[in-house]
Amino acid sequence: MEPETFFIRSVMVQNVIMGVIVAIIVVVLVRCIRKQNFTHVILVVAWGLIALWFFNGPFWGFSAVTASPKGLEIHYGFLSVFRNTTLPVSSQWKIRRYLGGIRKLKNLFYFHLPEHDSLKVRGPDKIEIMKALGAAIDRLNGRSMGEIEERPVNM
Repeated sequence: MEPETFFIRSVMVQNVIMGVIVAIIVVVLVRCIRKQNFTHVILVVAWGLIALWFFNGPFWGFSAVTASPKGLEIHYGFLSVFRNTTLPVSSQWKIRRYLGGIRKLKNLFYFHLPEHDSLKVRGPDKIEIMKALGAAIDRLNGRSMGEIEERPVNM
């Protein structure tokens, strides 16, 4: 089977968000260094470390998965250097429902792999992409490796 990439969300959008934040931090850092304000330099470096932690932490999900016989390659974006990984093909998967929004009325869905969750999305086209990813994992294993959970996980 040829490697097939499934885009739950656009990796380009994630990289643009990460790039804008890095650009802002670099511009402010250069400005603080030129003015020789070392207290602000320390603060900007701290904000940069916080941004790096955020993009590698549990609040940021993956947006694409490449399924191949070698494994499931998870794509988070270029700043998620500690989170981009390859999982074994035999990984269990689930499509989970999440109630989002202020009043918890929005039906959002995300793809769950062991210790990794995708970004939450809504819309029938995104759900179909997640189902196709699950079917590709099942095809690689020759048996069912996951399921769709209809019950919201945050209830």
